[in-house]
Amino acid sequence: MDAEDSGVIEAARAIRAYLPLLLGPPAAATLDGRLTDELTGMSDDPAATARRLRALLGGQEDTAWFLGEVLRDAPEFRPPYHRPRYTRRQAGGTAAPAGDIGPVGAARYTCPQGDYVWYRPDIATPVLACPTHQVALARG
Repeated sequence: MDAEDSGVIEAARAIRAYLPLLLGPPAAATLDGRLTDELTGMSDDPAATARRLRALLGGQEDTAWFLGEVLRDAPEFRPPYHRPRYTRRQAGGTAAPAGDIGPVGAARYTCPQGDYVWYRPDIATPVLACPTHQVALARG
């Protein structure tokens, strides 16, 4: 499996949390079910799974956009909502102020079964359970 296939699989895991916002409830539930089937039934051929996931995500404008954004973030493959939007340099090319650590990324949580990824937006947000398996997500 190459890096892009890994990115497609990561995008499919991560998009599940955003499907209701991207597609609305009825379409989101349908696509989530299809993604879940692919992710929980991953075969011995991850490249084939990545091809099927790419076809599913490419079928709608908003999900295709999400996939493209995740793939552009190689090798981290983060959702577009959890990537730094700026660099540590200020306008005019001057260095950031002393002590500025720059953007802080959201913590990544995964289902132990491997079909769901969620990014915790801040420490005040409780960690979710996997919607497929109803088990606590683990950091990592």
